[in-house]
Amino acid sequence: MQFLNITRWPVLLVLAAAGAAVVIFAFVTVNLFSLAMANVYFIREHGWLAIRAGALVQMAWLGLGGAVALASWLAFKILESEVTRRYRIWAERDPGGD
Repeated sequence: MQFLNITRWPVLLVLAAAGAAVVIFAFVTVNLFSLAMANVYFIREHGWLAIRAGALVQMAWLGLGGAVALASWLAFKILESEVTRRYRIWAERDPGGD
């Protein structure tokens, strides 16, 4: 489990992982919005027939996509706090020994 200890990761790897988390979050949320709007429209237009055709299953997949979006956002926030912590430690160092 040493791999999950991000305090030991090089700062460039932390930044790269944070960037990947943001890209995943952005892609999933844009995709979720467009699919959810299409699904709501489909259910509104066709009612019970749409539900029998699998609209509720698609809503479940949208919920799973929401969970992925939430997980990627949380990963970004954790990685962001680690970068911020390292920056504060670096900024508070006494460069001249005064």
